Amino acid sequence: MSEKEFLALLKQKESTQLEFKSKIESPHKAARILAAFSNTSGGQLVVGVNDDKTIKGCSEIEEMTKIINAATELVVPAIDIQYRSYMHEGKRKVLIIKVNESKSKPHEAIDEKQNRIVYVRANDETTPITKEMSQILDKSENTADKELLAQPNVKALLTFLKKNNKITAKEYAKLVNISDYRATKLLEGLTYGGVLLMLAKQRPVQFVRRY
Repeated sequence: MSEKEFLALLKQKESTQLEFKSKIESPHKAARILAAFSNTSGGQLVVGVNDDKTIKGCSEIEEMTKIINAATELVVPAIDIQYRSYMHEGKRKVLIIKVNESKSKPHEAIDEKQNRIVYVRANDETTPITKEMSQILDKSENTADKELLAQPNVKALLTFLKKNNKITAKEYAKLVNISDYRATKLLEGLTYGGVLLMLAKQRPVQFVRRY
């Protein structure tokens, strides 16, 4: 990776497809991030960079041992990863691990208690989802009805989500002046149509754009 490419990457904010870590705390935690990228739209995990974007550097062997263990043993089904390294100022090594969106969704991450949990990326967060939600992750395309997407209420929702990370049914109802019931049904329809993700393990239930 060239210095120009690395600096351009460093300027980006964490997002659905980008996560910065100073180090990998454990293979189990790495598995959550890798599985989430696979289950959503792919992404890059950058290791050796603090949250404030200062470059700490890392041990390539130590960190990649944990990451490979996570990808092959703690993500089910196992996933393929690619990685590159960048040496900052000749002394601090940064790793960039690339994960592609999977064609074999959903992928589960095995936690410290041997539980298998499905994670997705919701904006800049790795978050668990319900089994019901995981069953529709294999919808790789937007299958929502075109007439539904053309509705003013739906357009207003998508505009709102461009500026805001999440929305609840109550917030959506207030936004477009409809009942909570109608808002919930519209959000669920867009979820099953592949437009949104439902974070049902959050309280209240939250919805985010899928891509």
